[in-house]
Amino acid sequence: MMDFADVSTATLNALTDELAAAGRDSTQTDVYDARQAVARMLNDTGDLRLYDSDTGDLVTSEVSDEMAAESCLTAEGHFQIGGRRVYVAE
Repeated sequence: MMDFADVSTATLNALTDELAAAGRDSTQTDVYDARQAVARMLNDTGDLRLYDSDTGDLVTSEVSDEMAAESCLTAEGHFQIGGRRVYVAE
């Protein structure tokens, strides 16, 4: 199974294969849509937390689907929330 580090660089085929193997909808034709779908799937099955990118401090253990998906859209996996640079990890 992929983890969040894999999702941001995975190909469309690898992402849709991951979704299909889990019995999820795998009909995405856009890599960004597929990354969001895999991120949501990982969020559903994992114990994810949101961390501050600069300090590594735990921000929250409540990670929404949107946060999980957003973290997979950039190669480095970091994104902004309220002016704070953060990332999602297990």
